[in-house]
Amino acid sequence: MTTTGPSRAAVTEALLKCPAPLYERMRRQGPLVWSRPDRTWVVTGYELARLVLRDPRFSLPGPPPGSQWSDDGSHAGFFQSMLLACEGERHARLRRFLGRLFTPRAIRARTVRIEAAMAALLDEAEQRSSLDGVAELAARLPVSVIGDLVGIPDADRDEVSELCRVISRGGGVASGKPAEDDVDRALTHVDALGRLVDRWTRTPELLVPDSVLALADEARDTPDALTRTEVLANVFSLYIAGHDTSRNMLSGLLLRLATHPGLLAGLADGTVDAQAEVDLLLLGESPLTFTVRVAREECELASRRIQPGDRIRVMLGAANHELLTSGDAKDGNTGVSFGEGRHVCLGAHLARTEGRVMLDAVSRRWSGLRLADDPAWTPHFLHRGLDRLPLEIAWR
Repeated sequence: MTTTGPSRAAVTEALLKCPAPLYERMRRQGPLVWSRPDRTWVVTGYELARLVLRDPRFSLPGPPPGSQWSDDGSHAGFFQSMLLACEGERHARLRRFLGRLFTPRAIRARTVRIEAAMAALLDEAEQRSSLDGVAELAARLPVSVIGDLVGIPDADRDEVSELCRVISRGGGVASGKPAEDDVDRALTHVDALGRLVDRWTRTPELLVPDSVLALADEARDTPDALTRTEVLANVFSLYIAGHDTSRNMLSGLLLRLATHPGLLAGLADGTVDAQAEVDLLLLGESPLTFTVRVAREECELASRRIQPGDRIRVMLGAANHELLTSGDAKDGNTGVSFGEGRHVCLGAHLARTEGRVMLDAVSRRWSGLRLADDPAWTPHFLHRGLDRLPLEIAWR
């Protein structure tokens, strides 16, 4: 009698549901291993991940050579103008410019708007006994929050969501190396997004106060001014970074509420701290599972020789798993979920605030929560998150 093992799809689904066994197997292999099929070094150790993310000898990979995003391509400069993709002086300048919207004081001032957006979503769903936690809550709150931060008018947010998703696929941001058709579609969608940004910036009444676009408009004709390409590229990159990881985090929190009896009641009576729950989820269920760096010079990592141009995949989820299982994680420590060093996520505090606001809001409005059906995971390990989360809700 012949037996066969589980299918590739079944293995992928199991890893998406619970990657901890994979992370544990990686940990036992050591903090740095060579992946022959991918010709890539894989970092799984927590301290080594921190070192690579902080060390200037390792940089972001940049656009694929010869692509339309590279220096001699039709859209040269777009990729290199994104805060999450550039290096050097441009990165430092963009981070200084955009950073003033992400200070703790700025996020505290924005929290009232986040609370109002969450309340509106719950008002819309009130008294319905079932809903999809992803489509109706986890995906919609970040659209409101990041739309407000970037300065996207309400009427255009659905269109921008679709444009950015297509651009993400064609730039390899969503799922690795893109297909040629996806690249072609992405290029036309960059142009369409550019036309929208031009319209918003030409129309003062469309500018959202305290937003990226308002800040860029104020800086026009000053030494701090951003180029049109820099404005466009960061409208896109901030939207994608602020939406996808927050959606995955928020849906993960809802899944945790639905599958951990007593957690909702604990949040409601104050015996469970909402911010601590957010940080625990980020540490144990990293929404972004890995990031990539390229060695700029010959060096040594974990007693292995690294050559210039070697690719290094930093497994954020595996590094966090090591920290979590070691017992060394302290309150408020989200590990490397948001990166470290010069490329640490500007929106980390904003994302954590979204999570806390959502937990506080639902614990006030819901008295019970459980799964109505099995959740479905998106088929991408890089941006690990739920595609569907059927919930049954009891309202207070």
